[in-house]
Amino acid sequence: MLFNPKPKMKREELYDREYELKEIKNSLKKGVGLVTILGIRRLGKSSLLNVSLNELPYRSVKIDARKVYSEFGNVPREALARLILRGFLKTSGREKARTLIRNIKGVRFLGMGVDVETDKSVNLHEVLERIDSTNERFIIAIDEAQYLRFSLARYPELIAWALDELQNVSFVLTGSEVGLLEDFLKMHDPNSALFGRLHVEIMLKRFERYQSVNFLERGFAEIGMDVTKEEIEEVVDELDGIVGWLTLYGYNRYLGLGHANALRKLREDAKKLILSEFSKLKNLSHRYELAMRAVANGKHRWKEIKETVELLEGKRIDDKNFSNILNNLIRYGYLEKTVGGYLIPDPLVEHAFR
Repeated sequence: MLFNPKPKMKREELYDREYELKEIKNSLKKGVGLVTILGIRRLGKSSLLNVSLNELPYRSVKIDARKVYSEFGNVPREALARLILRGFLKTSGREKARTLIRNIKGVRFLGMGVDVETDKSVNLHEVLERIDSTNERFIIAIDEAQYLRFSLARYPELIAWALDELQNVSFVLTGSEVGLLEDFLKMHDPNSALFGRLHVEIMLKRFERYQSVNFLERGFAEIGMDVTKEEIEEVVDELDGIVGWLTLYGYNRYLGLGHANALRKLREDAKKLILSEFSKLKNLSHRYELAMRAVANGKHRWKEIKETVELLEGKRIDDKNFSNILNNLIRYGYLEKTVGGYLIPDPLVEHAFR
């Protein structure tokens, strides 16, 4: 159902995004080697990726780089090689799998099945070359790919090499910390290995108001629940086209909560989640939180945000250091810089810091 809070897997579970879905599928069918799916948190990037992979007639593997990072504290090449091989081999017979990985340094079979293990001596170039040699199209999808920057491996160079040398392997990268992923890939930097390489960029945006209203109406019709127009309008006013939040509100109603309680629970749960996600930045510097509080409480110009943070901290801050704070908040997706100044793009993030 539309209000299922888990990432969607089938087209009928996905609301709209027809244009983006078509772009991704057409790009991969045409052999484009790199597709990026970008957008702030909770816009449905993972769902769009899942549906795209499930509708394409190619083998694929989906890797959550954030999960790998949480397990190892980085994204080591042996972990990535293992996940890529497991994804490719899961539909292979044992003999075919043995033939594929024969004599790849750092790779060995586990038990009697087709599962594999890798060690630090594994060469990702060799792994990808061997997969490419099968002449079967293979899609390597990496969710939250900005976490690839936490590695000694030079992944942008690896991807650039694959784009130049391999015919059957494509990469799809998603990122909710858009600035960090762009900084990592450096697609527009003449000194980057990926500069000038053909790629397709899909930027997910918030729903327009009519889309948010229609999403809620369809979701409630699907579960047979009558909801007033006034309630839907109030929800859209507050959640501003963030499909993840709209989904959770609908799910709360599905569980039996009334309108006011469903919104209240959403705000409370969202605040806990947002502050938990933000804690990694707060641990780096308390100024990140102070700057977010300033913007959430109506300070949008660089000067007034800085003055508010200085007032809260009780001391002067170097201009360059403060600009770095705001730029990092933009890179992490917590702020946007507009003609009107610095804004928080997610209304519930703004509520969490107000």
